[in-house]
Amino acid sequence: MYKQVATGLVRTSPRLDLVTRDELRLTPSAISKRVARGALTRRYPGVYSYGRGELSDEAQWRAAVLACGEGAALAHLSSVVLFDCSRWPVGEPHVIVPRRHRAVEGITIHHALGLDPRDVTVFKGIPTTTVARMLLDLSASHTEYQVAYVINRAAYKHRFDLQATLRARARAKGHPGAGVLARAIDLYLAGSAGTRSDLEDQFLELVRGFPVPLVNMEHLGYEIDFRWPERRLAVEVDGNHRRPRDKRNDPARDRVLRDAGYTVVRFTGPELPIAPARLAPYF
Repeated sequence: MYKQVATGLVRTSPRLDLVTRDELRLTPSAISKRVARGALTRRYPGVYSYGRGELSDEAQWRAAVLACGEGAALAHLSSVVLFDCSRWPVGEPHVIVPRRHRAVEGITIHHALGLDPRDVTVFKGIPTTTVARMLLDLSASHTEYQVAYVINRAAYKHRFDLQATLRARARAKGHPGAGVLARAIDLYLAGSAGTRSDLEDQFLELVRGFPVPLVNMEHLGYEIDFRWPERRLAVEVDGNHRRPRDKRNDPARDRVLRDAGYTVVRFTGPELPIAPARLAPYF
């Protein structure tokens, strides 16, 4: 099904400049000669581009999907980037296949035997898992706070459909990400933006022995990184990711919180290791 779709997309999307061995209809010797003189460049087994030079991220993903054959689709972190919902580096392409597939150098392959066609779509000319299935797969390797961040990004882009996500989760019985996704959805519905940076992820890991905080939820007109309302404690983790506007708002935010009876503690990245000791007296 998807191979036919993929083939058609290659022919009608010249900006990708990709072609499969089957489409070339040339002997191996003829292909080798074209590769040798630079008319073709081998990208993955059985997948070539016309000419040399670097492929765009989208073309690289397209090539990876083609290399994995019929039914393959972009997935996991690559789909998160494709849908513009990521805060992580692009990395090598992640592709999901509905059957067992040999390893392909430069591609992370995920096997989903019997992948439901309803969980695959085409976006920007690339076969990819839907946002709903992407969230489920991401939940198998990321925390609920990281997934909640992606849900918020998808919702901001008008790409998150709660009911579609619940249906995708129900179809994939026994999926290892089901529990994390359920918790991520609860966080999103409660108003949490999830964790916005690696520093925030690290902080949560460091304070696992403490009561669970509210994460990036609005309070008194400000989004607070971490808050323990019962302890009247707020924590802000400051890193290079903070925008000048955020830094200008910091004094006003701290003043509002302190006026409401909160203790405000700030940590920079290098200070994170001392966070448990510094916060222990409040618990």
